[in-house]
Amino acid sequence: MSKLANYLNQHIVGNVFDRPSICETYATDRSVLRAVPKMVALPETAEDVCKLVRFANQLAIRDLRLPLTIRGTGTGKTGASIGDGLVISTERMNHIEEIDVRGRLVRVQPGVTLGTLNAALGLQGLCLPIDYDPHITMGSLIANCPNDDASGKHGGIFHYVERAEVVLSSGDIVQLAPYNLRTLDNKLDAGSFECAIYRKIEQILDQHADTVLDRSTRPFDLAGYANITKVRESHTVNLLPLMFASQGTLGFITDIILRIDLLPPPTRRFMVAIPDFKGFLRFLNFACELEPRFLKIYDARIIQQAAEFGNLPQAFRHHRLTEGWIAMAGFDDRRFRAARKIQHCKNVLPPGIFSIEETTNNASHFQEFDSAMLSFLNDCGGGERLAVADDVYIPRYRLADFIAGLKQIEEILSLDLSIFGSYSTSNYNVRPEIDYANFEGRRKVVNFLRQYSQLVTECEGSLTGGSPEGRIKALPTSQSLTPAERELYLDIKTAFDPNNILNPGVKMGTELRDTIRHLRTEEKKGIITP
Repeated sequence: MSKLANYLNQHIVGNVFDRPSICETYATDRSVLRAVPKMVALPETAEDVCKLVRFANQLAIRDLRLPLTIRGTGTGKTGASIGDGLVISTERMNHIEEIDVRGRLVRVQPGVTLGTLNAALGLQGLCLPIDYDPHITMGSLIANCPNDDASGKHGGIFHYVERAEVVLSSGDIVQLAPYNLRTLDNKLDAGSFECAIYRKIEQILDQHADTVLDRSTRPFDLAGYANITKVRESHTVNLLPLMFASQGTLGFITDIILRIDLLPPPTRRFMVAIPDFKGFLRFLNFACELEPRFLKIYDARIIQQAAEFGNLPQAFRHHRLTEGWIAMAGFDDRRFRAARKIQHCKNVLPPGIFSIEETTNNASHFQEFDSAMLSFLNDCGGGERLAVADDVYIPRYRLADFIAGLKQIEEILSLDLSIFGSYSTSNYNVRPEIDYANFEGRRKVVNFLRQYSQLVTECEGSLTGGSPEGRIKALPTSQSLTPAERELYLDIKTAFDPNNILNPGVKMGTELRDTIRHLRTEEKKGIITP
């Protein structure tokens, strides 16, 4: 590996490292998996990425394997940003290259984080309206395409990407955007790898027309290459949708042009605690009609467990909730319109129900609630609360059945499965407390994933409703795919990556023994976040 690292360092502007202590740093993300890469590359330009990919592809042609994994800041929860080959980190490709205030466009490199971008745009009165972890990079947002909390109102990252520059598995760099057929014919070199991909995708769309049509009826599912349904629309062909939720298995994004919006008014929050679940659902359905920026739900047991470690929010000190549910709605409308919506929420609550509206005087109450959530995730007595299968989609009319099923799994596996998530997007999370450092704990992870995925299926939901499968959810998800869907996704993968060098084992080709082999055997360092 040291010879390969030395060779690559001679040909790129950035760096390639094979020192074990550095590789160890990139061995984990926010999932329960761990894979130590053989080398870590920190490219500084798109040309660097081209050279790294071209080198790995040439090795593959000679039957020598150096799988490539693209990585942002390691915020992924599905194990898609780790690998045992060459990890390519975009942390140095982190420049905001141009902001067009009048046209409301911004051009960025893939390593720019959401927080950094919105801080810069805020100075111009603009923003990218994505309500997600501010540490996630733009490249990761596209590669994972998560349903952020504000996507119910603002549409999510898919609706804000105009075009992208992508490095293909051959090492060629291409621009992906909508092209009409005449423009496409004039643009493409008949002998190029890019041209071959367009032709193969056209063939795939014709050969698998019925499967693609069936796939379009399941919009709340990011398994496989779900956006094949959006490639051919009207008189245009656009391969860019396939990059969304592909998790670096089809190409590596090196430049992005985003459409941006005017900065909305500050979000005003409203929190309510309701002990009765039927009453809770009635309130949630009413609040959804008011088009909030977000509408989150929390099992009240989260607050109870945080209180055991001294993190009881002041708002709940005179209203101890022994059981029940908490809802938090956020409205980013103009001041008086947001106030009217919050008043409507208050008016539908039965007498005696605790609620609190955010003001300048009580903002600390809501901050304390966020602190209580961190305490719940991190102050554990017998293990860790890491993401095993976050962001599952459950239809609203089956939420009650889903929660009832969670209680049964709790009893069987002796786990606490307190739920939290977004009612406005129907995406939910549970974080079981499991000790991954021993064999029994790792076996419990596998048992939990099996029973949990079965429950999601029974409730007409999807494990990949809010984020793609990566390595963790790929096992149960692949079992639910029809043979025709597997063939469709395999054909797409082969068209883009014939030598299977881009993130192999992610989304497709995952086996149980590989997942078990990569389960962590020691506690993850650092703070666990939602």
